[in-house]
Amino acid sequence: MEPALLLLIAFVIGLVAGILSGMFGIGGGIIMVPALIAAGLVVPTDNATAFTIATACSLFAIIFLSPTGSYVHMRANHLNVKYGVALGVAGVVGGVLGSYFSKSLPQDWLEGGFAIFTVIMGIQMMMKNNKEDKKAAARAENGECTPDVDRKESSECTVRNPYPYLALLGLGAGMLAGAMGVGGGLIIVPVMVMLGVGIHVAVGTSLMAIIFTASASVATKAAVIPSILPILSVVAIPLAIGGCIAAYFGARIAERTHSRRLSRYFSVLLFFIGAYMLGKSLGYL
Repeated sequence: MEPALLLLIAFVIGLVAGILSGMFGIGGGIIMVPALIAAGLVVPTDNATAFTIATACSLFAIIFLSPTGSYVHMRANHLNVKYGVALGVAGVVGGVLGSYFSKSLPQDWLEGGFAIFTVIMGIQMMMKNNKEDKKAAARAENGECTPDVDRKESSECTVRNPYPYLALLGLGAGMLAGAMGVGGGLIIVPVMVMLGVGIHVAVGTSLMAIIFTASASVATKAAVIPSILPILSVVAIPLAIGGCIAAYFGARIAERTHSRRLSRYFSVLLFFIGAYMLGKSLGYL
């Protein structure tokens, strides 16, 4: 493949992933990894499979595109820094473990388990959103403001002492990041919403947390498989540039989208990704 064409394709993949990252608080790896492999931008080497190289490229790009989206959400006061640090620190541990042990784990098991989890989270978010719709309608009848009107979402979890939950959540998200090259936001955002955090705050906080998980994961992969470093410099840089540009606009779109509508969009995204990953794990895709 011509170098110019390779750079252009990687840049476009980064644009698509960046939009989704800024809007939904995900790293975008769920788009980048299969796209890089399908486009033939990564090939297996003596020490690494194409999947491993694609996950490393994805994680490298996530390190740069996530701060762009989180900055937009932070300016709108939709970022809980304490939660982001707690998730991120635990995510570092999970990212190292996931990256180190990913070579020995059956990939179809990982994909199948992840698919089932995303579908369950999508159903949970849809059910929670329907309940919120009924509550919002009742509040509107009483002349009260709703998050869609005054844009003031809950930035705190409703459970007492949420940090043990956040530590477990960050650990799981980090292991997923290291094993599959995704940021972990597909787990962080819906679980934070289940814990009572507003969707916009969950998205912004997730973007902050996955900076930690992606950094730890890609550093571990580079240490375990040094041969991927030259590939990162060629494929991952245009991927990151496209992602950074698009993540800004994705975050702006999210900030202009009503909270319940954004939750619905996220639920649909979870269903599509769950179906794709399940089909892939069963060998249909």
